[in-house]
Amino acid sequence: MYAAKRPFRRSAIFLLILASYLLIACGGTTTNSNWPGLTTDGEKVYVAYGPGVIAYNVAEQKQDWFFPQEANRALQFFAAPSVEDGRVIFGDFGVPGGMLSPGIVVTLYALDNTGQGLPGTLWTNNELVTDRVVASPLQIGNQVFVGTANNLLLSLNATSGEKQWEFETGHSIWGQPAFKDGVLFVASMDKTIYALEAETGQEIWRTALGGALASSPVTNTDLVYVASFDGRLHALNMATGSEVWSAAAEDWIWDSPAFADGVVYYADIKGNIYAVDGETGNQIWTQQIGQAVQTSPVVVGNKVYIAAQGDINAETPLGTLTALDAATGEQKWQATAPASLYTTPVVVGSDIIVALQSESALLIGFDLETGTQQWVFAPAQ
Repeated sequence: MYAAKRPFRRSAIFLLILASYLLIACGGTTTNSNWPGLTTDGEKVYVAYGPGVIAYNVAEQKQDWFFPQEANRALQFFAAPSVEDGRVIFGDFGVPGGMLSPGIVVTLYALDNTGQGLPGTLWTNNELVTDRVVASPLQIGNQVFVGTANNLLLSLNATSGEKQWEFETGHSIWGQPAFKDGVLFVASMDKTIYALEAETGQEIWRTALGGALASSPVTNTDLVYVASFDGRLHALNMATGSEVWSAAAEDWIWDSPAFADGVVYYADIKGNIYAVDGETGNQIWTQQIGQAVQTSPVVVGNKVYIAAQGDINAETPLGTLTALDAATGEQKWQATAPASLYTTPVVVGSDIIVALQSESALLIGFDLETGTQQWVFAPAQ
């Protein structure tokens, strides 16, 4: 299925996106107005949005806690927290090191979220990371894997924060690693995807592709899918790293694909949405939503949900959340948000939740079936 195309200037969009990171990198205290990190444990949502990290109880529609308890204007948080086994692990965006310590100081935090009220601190570590944490950490068992902007993948003990091993890539790691059967799949901005033994960090294989890799790989039973700035979705043999097939897009693919029921869904920054067969890469359908897309599709039941930026040339861009039929690509509904959407939504119960930063909202919940706005949350601080 095809819809009328709307032109976007790739370079302008990329520069706008990249500028939000560079502003913080230069100043240390500038709040990113567009790019919160969002995750869920299926009941609560956790959002890192600038001054801190919030746990929001969806059922009760209230804030459970805010971290840090004491405001610190120098600290900024944007990488989505990792939530597993009662632990919430995340990194900050770094603070200037001072006159005697050039560069920045980045701290990793692990909170104990098993009780009621404010979480306790399991550990913090400000000695391991020397550049931004953009990717969400990945917790597997008692290990946590942290990708950094200074080209490292770190394996830490999730309970103590002690470093187990590190692996260096050729450029920054912006996407959360994927894990399957004891193997980590790590995408890097150096245009390469790496397969590592999770226990030891030993390299199994690496495959160079044609463009930078800003997102997380996605696995099925025997393939690993990775989206690239070369305008292609690549399917690699999980055991060897050899390319099995690739599927084209019209422009850069910024975020991860989604795999469901044998189909891979992905989006490019021109607003094209694609569905292809997961084994062959053959196209099933394509649709145009008319807005730039930086996020990953979210598949729930018979629908695919896409969060988009809106008209970036507008004085006040209105983001959109669009629901498409998973089998045909037909648009089922589209809802608007008061600011551009740069973050992949999450689902809790019957709500699909977007994160944004505007004066009126940080989180908005929409009904999965109808797109009706259910609630809005704006933090007090």
